[in-house]
Amino acid sequence: MWVMYRNRPCSVTKLVGSLDREHAYLVATPFKKRGKKSLRLSDFIFTLSLDLKWGSPEKVRALLQEAVEEGLVRLEDDMVHATFDEDQVDVPLGFKPAREVDLFERGVRLITSKTGMSRKEAIAMVNERQDSLQGLVSLEAVTLLVARELGAEVGDLAREAYRDLIGQGKDKDGRS
Repeated sequence: MWVMYRNRPCSVTKLVGSLDREHAYLVATPFKKRGKKSLRLSDFIFTLSLDLKWGSPEKVRALLQEAVEEGLVRLEDDMVHATFDEDQVDVPLGFKPAREVDLFERGVRLITSKTGMSRKEAIAMVNERQDSLQGLVSLEAVTLLVARELGAEVGDLAREAYRDLIGQGKDKDGRS
């Protein structure tokens, strides 16, 4: 199945795989950097947030919660334990996460936080809806539609999507 992602056709398998790969790299980095299978929660957050400057402590906590839900790590008291084999995740030299999280990813996070479903389940739900709309609506817009139908507040993201859409229209017309 193919969907539009960042204005390009993309296979669903590739999309889910690339998002999961970046997620796995982010989660694996503190363990690899310190050479341990278990870290104190504060060390995990410090490594990604303050040491590597990859996001605020709140964003790192949200990432950690997603990693727990996906089974990449296990939380026990004040410790974070890697549940993956260190050799399975080879973080590329110089890896940097995407700076800005796009509307699609923020919409998926909204769905997962509102419903408790996994990211893969949310993406599958969005893809099914996009298929039912015969691909006539962008993946980002469908993600927000699904999030809204599930009861999430999407006003700010919808306004941003609208601004992006208007910007794309101006680019195509050659006007600014």
